[in-house]
Amino acid sequence: MILTQYPALLFLLLLGIVAGILYLEKVPAFGKIFHFLPSAFWCYFLPMLLSTFGLLPEQSGVYDFLTTYVLSSCLVLLLLDINLPSILKLGPTALTAMTVGALGIAFGAVGAYAIFARWLPPETWKGVGALSASWIGGSANMLAVKEGLHAPDAVFAPMVIVDTVITYSWMGLLVALSSRQEVWDQWVKADRSTLDDVVHRLEGMGRLGKTKSTASPLHALWLIGSGMVIGWLCLKLGARLPQTASLSTSGWAFLLITLVGILLSLTPAAKLEVYGASRWGYLCLYLLLAAMGSKARLQYIFQAPLLIVMAYVWVSIHAIMLAVYGYVCRVPMFFLVTSSQANIGGTASTPIVAGVYQPHLASLGLLLAIAGNVVGTYAGILIGEACHWVHP
Repeated sequence: MILTQYPALLFLLLLGIVAGILYLEKVPAFGKIFHFLPSAFWCYFLPMLLSTFGLLPEQSGVYDFLTTYVLSSCLVLLLLDINLPSILKLGPTALTAMTVGALGIAFGAVGAYAIFARWLPPETWKGVGALSASWIGGSANMLAVKEGLHAPDAVFAPMVIVDTVITYSWMGLLVALSSRQEVWDQWVKADRSTLDDVVHRLEGMGRLGKTKSTASPLHALWLIGSGMVIGWLCLKLGARLPQTASLSTSGWAFLLITLVGILLSLTPAAKLEVYGASRWGYLCLYLLLAAMGSKARLQYIFQAPLLIVMAYVWVSIHAIMLAVYGYVCRVPMFFLVTSSQANIGGTASTPIVAGVYQPHLASLGLLLAIAGNVVGTYAGILIGEACHWVHP
């Protein structure tokens, strides 16, 4: 195959696929398609389709390079703009709800996997760890855990399908429940003064949507290149740390890269957002999804029906934990719903759901989703290890 002989041509093809999808996303005629199936899904699915028909190689050094060094840049660039001080100012109600939601994802993952593991491939625990990272953090965390745990493509590919199905069906359910907000708050005698407190805390917060980007391709080269150097250094350090089933060299490296990104966000490096740091980070993310899709095959998704059933049990445990917490602590429904969507949906959809319940608090949804990105990789590794322990 010519693409195997010329890696640069394969890279340009993947980049072209991603660029084409991002262009079509902005065309009004395709609006409905991308509303239900976002660009991230198509960046994964189309290369998988081409690979299934033998038009893309299943193995290539290009894929290995992207899923190691470009993934490093992706994590660093997306973490640079997390604005950790603003997240910590959200107050105990919002942060506790987010924590309970994340714990619900963790317990739900282990509980549901313990029930269904006997009917699933032996290494599915790695896929559960990766999906947990997505549902607590985001796609970048999912890819980091996938590489850190060395999840096979046959295990990972169905998880992408599950992620898409559950995320959008769950978002639809939460939006549909918005009409029951006052009923819930009256039933639990919720303290709605906490909503006013959060509004006050959010006033005057810095970087949310206010940074004007002057991004250019030249900025992309040195920003992505710097992230790759950080990744290389973390890989060298990871090789010197103790190795386990869940923490190989790459597993340690991605944990270290996440830590570096968090620490850099507290320094003047956070101002690199003016050069489009997060914009180039998302480009890396979509390119990574294309590389992952290229290594998969369409037949892998045949496992998805059983995994989707397992995922609904998983999310139900998450919802029950949030509901019990909300009832006992008299938490307004807004915080419960927003934290749930921040876990399962991520930065793109959480402000939408938050805005449906409280239009003036959409930014809180974004901050909670970003908070998940900070811990998603660590949580995914731990949950994967717990699932492995439950069903070795």
